[in-house]
Amino acid sequence: GAFLYKPASETPSSSLPVNETGATAEGVDSVIEANNQFALEFYQQIKDEGENIFFSPYSISTALAMTYEGARGRTAQEMQSVFHFPEEANVRQPAMAKIYNQINKVDKKYELNTANALWAQQDYSFLEEYINLIGQYYGGRVTNLDFIEETEKSRKTINDWVAEQTKDKILDLIPAGVLNALTRLVLTNAIYFKGQWLTQFDEENTTEEDFRVSPERTIKVPMMSLANGETEFNYLETENLQILEMPYDREELSMLIL
Repeated sequence: GAFLYKPASETPSSSLPVNETGATAEGVDSVIEANNQFALEFYQQIKDEGENIFFSPYSISTALAMTYEGARGRTAQEMQSVFHFPEEANVRQPAMAKIYNQINKVDKKYELNTANALWAQQDYSFLEEYINLIGQYYGGRVTNLDFIEETEKSRKTINDWVAEQTKDKILDLIPAGVLNALTRLVLTNAIYFKGQWLTQFDEENTTEEDFRVSPERTIKVPMMSLANGETEFNYLETENLQILEMPYDREELSMLIL
């Protein structure tokens, strides 16, 4: 397989609408289903590492979808087998754009934004067609950096962008030593969310309760609680699974706790 790119000099800025022309409900559903399938499969691979896990399947899938757009041959086949992207470009690309625009819509009470960026070695030749495609469907803008002579400065530039996009929630995405003089392209996705619960938790009702870390170990942790007996949540329970849905204000978004 091969990856083909060409650098530009535009600095990533605020997210603007991308081209969702041709997007269909079925296409969007196929991308969402692919992301969900990858999320569950990836979790199965990392769930036994013994530590708390927090990751964004959307961020991972989006960054690698941008890479997939430039992949060919066996590389593309292997990436598709892991991320389950729709193979038809006329389905995948506008669907990804539609989701990007929905996340970044402006008239909303909560904060939910995503941004993509490409960081290219300044004197390395990439395919212009690829760069234009990423800008058109993913909103990815290219910044030229000098990984060869200014590796640490380049790392700081990328990390500063991520910190800005996530309002300083992620401060050191790329640790020292990851980039080197052989680096030619870095693709990044940042996503930020902040919302208010539809039913607010009163801080005064937080109490120390048992939390089961494993079947053999229980610890005490501060837990939120609701005293309002009229509050109802969507809930499902089977022999092996419990699912609780907690809606955010305006009920456009919700958190599913499994």
